[in-house]
Amino acid sequence: MRNTFTKHSIVIGVFLLQNLILWAAAPSGYYYFVNNKSKAELKTALHTYCSPLYVLDYGGGPGFTWEGFYSTDKNVDGSVVDMYSNTKRYFNGFGSVAGMHIEHSFPKSWWGSHVNNAYRDLFHLYPSDGVANSTKNNFPLGEIIGVAPFDNGVSKIGKNSYGGVYSESCFEPADEFKGDFARSYFYISTVYENLAPLWNSPMLQNNTYPVWTPWAKDLLLKWHRQDPVSEKELTRIETVYNIQGNRNPFIDFPQLAEYIWGNDTDKVFSFPVETESFLLTPRRGEKVNFGVILNNDTRNYNLNIKGVNINAALSIRIKNSTSAFTISSNTISVSDALNGLNLQLQFLPQTAGSYRDTLIIENGGLNQSLQIPLRALATDDFMTLEPTEITPVGGSLNWMLDPQATNYQLSLYQGDLQAGDLIISAYVEGSSYNKALELYNGTGKTVDLSKYSLQRQTNGAGNFGTIIQLTGTLATNQTYVIANDNNIYVNAELKIKAQRLDSLINFNGNDAVQLLRNGVEIDRVGFANAGADVMWGLDLTLKRKPTVTHPTLNFTLDEWQTSTIDNFAVLGSHSMQFSTPNSIIQNQSTGNVSSLIVSQLQPNQTYTYQVSVQRPGGLIPAVNTMQIHTGSLDAPVAMNAMNVNSTSFRANWEESLYASDYLLDVFTQTGQEEITESEGFDGVVGATGKPLPTAWTGTASGSYITAASSGENIPSMQLKNNNEWLQTKTYPLNVTKFSFMYRFPSAAAGSSFIVEGYADNNWIRIDSIAYQSTTAKFNPEYNFTASQKMTVFKFIYKKAGGNLAIDDVKATYGGFIANYLHKDLKVVGTQYDVTNLNNNTDYFYQVRTTLGSAISEYSDVIKVKTSDGTGIKPTNNSNIKISKVPNQILISGLQANETVLLFNITGAYVSQQKASSDKAVIPVYSKGVYVVVVQNDKYRFTAKIIE
Repeated sequence: MRNTFTKHSIVIGVFLLQNLILWAAAPSGYYYFVNNKSKAELKTALHTYCSPLYVLDYGGGPGFTWEGFYSTDKNVDGSVVDMYSNTKRYFNGFGSVAGMHIEHSFPKSWWGSHVNNAYRDLFHLYPSDGVANSTKNNFPLGEIIGVAPFDNGVSKIGKNSYGGVYSESCFEPADEFKGDFARSYFYISTVYENLAPLWNSPMLQNNTYPVWTPWAKDLLLKWHRQDPVSEKELTRIETVYNIQGNRNPFIDFPQLAEYIWGNDTDKVFSFPVETESFLLTPRRGEKVNFGVILNNDTRNYNLNIKGVNINAALSIRIKNSTSAFTISSNTISVSDALNGLNLQLQFLPQTAGSYRDTLIIENGGLNQSLQIPLRALATDDFMTLEPTEITPVGGSLNWMLDPQATNYQLSLYQGDLQAGDLIISAYVEGSSYNKALELYNGTGKTVDLSKYSLQRQTNGAGNFGTIIQLTGTLATNQTYVIANDNNIYVNAELKIKAQRLDSLINFNGNDAVQLLRNGVEIDRVGFANAGADVMWGLDLTLKRKPTVTHPTLNFTLDEWQTSTIDNFAVLGSHSMQFSTPNSIIQNQSTGNVSSLIVSQLQPNQTYTYQVSVQRPGGLIPAVNTMQIHTGSLDAPVAMNAMNVNSTSFRANWEESLYASDYLLDVFTQTGQEEITESEGFDGVVGATGKPLPTAWTGTASGSYITAASSGENIPSMQLKNNNEWLQTKTYPLNVTKFSFMYRFPSAAAGSSFIVEGYADNNWIRIDSIAYQSTTAKFNPEYNFTASQKMTVFKFIYKKAGGNLAIDDVKATYGGFIANYLHKDLKVVGTQYDVTNLNNNTDYFYQVRTTLGSAISEYSDVIKVKTSDGTGIKPTNNSNIKISKVPNQILISGLQANETVLLFNITGAYVSQQKASSDKAVIPVYSKGVYVVVVQNDKYRFTAKIIE
C-alpha cells in the first residue's frame, strides 16, 4: 500500500518531485497549446488537445478491448491486474477472461451508455472481477465507515459517509487505487466534457465546469492527493499512449487538478518551458492510409506541418523512395515550419499491389526524426471491401472508389449461390517440415491465380513478409495445395497432394498467413499480431467448414474443423454449402460514395453484399462479394437485488446496448455443492514418475522432488521428452473449472506444451503455452459450461530444450440443480419485482438480452436471501450483547461463524455481513427502528433496535 499524506504542502512537494521525472515522459510539445491557463479554460484546452487518435473496438479478440488489457493490465506472471478484487485470473491471448468484466470505472450509464470514444477509452476501462462489478452497480465513489455490507478486501460497497450530502450506496476502492480512480474520473470529465448535457450522477452537474458537485470534487481531490501517481500508472499511460495516441494529463502532471479544481485555481498553470525543437503537427502515432484505389488512379492527402523552436529548414523524405508515393516538397523553411504548412502527399500506383513506406520529417533542430507510416493498395479490379464498424445490428459496408463512377448500386442478402472469392480452405502444421496450405475456388468460374499471393507473419508480430506470387489458373470447385519444399523431410503423401512446393510454407503455430488479391488482403488463417506466445495453430490440422463461403481477415476457430497433427487426408478436396439468397436490400442506389451504413440487421448473423459501379459505359459488378458477420448481443451486467424483504425482492441489471427486452430466470437450488478434486501426485515414488494416480495415463517419465519445482507439496510430475504426455482420470461429471501449476525448471527456449480436453468423443485444444524466458511458477485456470461436456484432460510436451513440471491438477464438477420460479420471463426495462417468495430462503437470478430472435449469453448469477418474517425468536446463545454508538450498532459475544443481518421496521433488507470474530459492527446512516438478526446452523438471535 502506498503512503498517504494529510498536509497539502507535503503532497504538493511530492507532486513536484514526481514531475521532475514525469515531465520527461510526455513528448515535447504535447501540452503546448494548454499552457498558461487555469480553471475552465485550462480544462477545455485539455479537452481539445488530449483526445484519443484511435480507440479499440469494445469486447474480446484482436483489435478489441481485451487485446488492450493484454498490454496494459498484465502482470509478469500472465495474471490480470484487477483493481476490484484479490482473485487471481490469467490471460489467455486476447480473449475475455472468465469471471471478469470490462469495467467502465466512470459508469457508462452516467452519459446514457452511448457507444462513443468514451465507451472504448482505455484510460478508464479496467478488467474487473465480475462479482465486484455487479455489486458496484453504477454507484458513485464514496467512503464507508465501519463494516461494509460488501467487502472483498479490495472493493467496498455500502452507504457513503463522506461529505454529508449524499448518503446512499457508494463504491470505495482500496487505498492503493483511490488515486487511480480519481485521475480516471478527472480524465473523463475533461477529455469528454462535450458529454456534459448527458451527465447523470450524484457526483456530477450538467456543465463543463466545474462538473463535480462540491462533495464529489473534495473527495476526488482528497484521493488524488493521498494516493500519488504510481509506477503502475506510469507504465500504463505509456502503453495506452502507444495504442490510442493520447495521454491522461492528470498522470503526467498531477498538479493540474489543483489548478482546475483545487487550491491553485487563482493561478495559471505553466508547463515547463519548451526549449527543444518539436512538431505540434503531425503528432506521434499519426498514420497515413490512402486506402484501396484502382491502378493508375490518384489519391492526395494533405498533412499539416507546424513546429515550435524550429531553427533550421525541415527535411522531408520517403524512406525507401517508393515511386508511387510523392511529396510536394522535400524542404520546409523555418518560417513555413513555424507558421504551419500543408504538405501534399500523393499516391499514384503504376502496378497493382500493396504499398508501404515511411514519411520521415527530420532536421530543423529536432532531437529525433518523426516517422509516419504510409500505406496504400492498388488493384486492377473494382472490388468490394471488408466491412468496418461492425455492431450486433449492422456496420459500414465498403467498396473501392472508382474515378469513372457516377453512382453505385448495393444489394444485401442472406444465403449464397457461389463463393465470394478464393479462400484458404486448409492449414496443416505438422511434424518436422510437414506444413501445407490449401486454397479452394467456389466462385463458379475459373480463377486467374496470377492475381493472388500469400504472405506470412513471423512469430505473431511485425509486417507480413515474403510473398508467394501464385501462377496459372484454378477451375471452379477445385483445390490448390502448397507444401513446404524441403525434399528430405516432407512426407511423400504431402508432396503428392501439392501443386506447388515453397519455402514460405514453414510455420510453427504462431505465424498467421494471409491471402491477397491484387495486393488487397482478403483472407487469413491465424491471429495476426497476437505475439509469439499465442500458439493458435501448433501441431494442428485445420479444415474450413463447408458453411464458410467467403474469405475474411477476422480469423476465428469457429470457422474451422480441427484434427490432430499430420492429418494429410483433408487435403486435395473441399466442398461448400450454399442456400437460396433472401434479399434484404436490392439494387439500392448509394450515390457517389464508398460505403453504406446499415443498422437493421439481426445479431450474430451472416449477410452477403454485392456492389456494382455505374460508369458512363454501363453498370459493372465488383469482381467479388463480401460478407458482414454481425456481432453478438452483450450479456447484461446483473446487479445485486434491491428492496429485499421476507416475500419479495427487486431483480436489477444494467441496460444493454441494442436490447429490445430481457429474459429473466429466477430459481432456487437443490443438490450438492460443487466438488473439486485435487491431484498433487503424492503417491509418486521418488523421481520415477511412477506409479501414476489411479485411472491416470501417460508417458511422463519422471518427477521432481524439490519444492522449487512442485506446487503445494512435493513431488510434481516431470515431462522431459518431446511428445511425452499426461492424461487425467475421467471425471464423473462435466468439469466446469480446471487448473494446474506448471514450471519450466530451466531454460527451455522454443518449448511449449498443449492442454487438451475430451468432449463428445473428440479431443479439443484448450491452450498452447510457450516457454517465456522465465522459470517462475504459473497457475492457469480455465472455466467451462457443463454443456461443453469436458470430462478428461491431457498435457502434451513439445520439447526444444529443458523439461516441464506439472502439479496440483484441480477439476471442479457437479453442483446444484436449478428449480425455476421464472424461466425466460420477458421483461421490458432493467428491473423486475419478484414476489410470493418464502422467507429466509436463498434465491438466485440471471438475465439475458434479446433482440428479435437473438439472445445473449447469461449474466452472472446473483444470490438473494429473503428476510425472516416470523418475528423475534428466543436464542440459546445468552452471550449475545448489543449496544449503540452514533451511526453504528455493536454486537459482541459471537462465535465467529454467524451471518449478521439488518432490516428496517418494514422488513426491507438493509445489510448483511459474515462474522469473522467475536464482534461485529453494523453501520447505520439514518434514524429509525431496525431488526438485527444473528444466525448460524446452531441458533438464531433477533433483537429490535431504535436508532
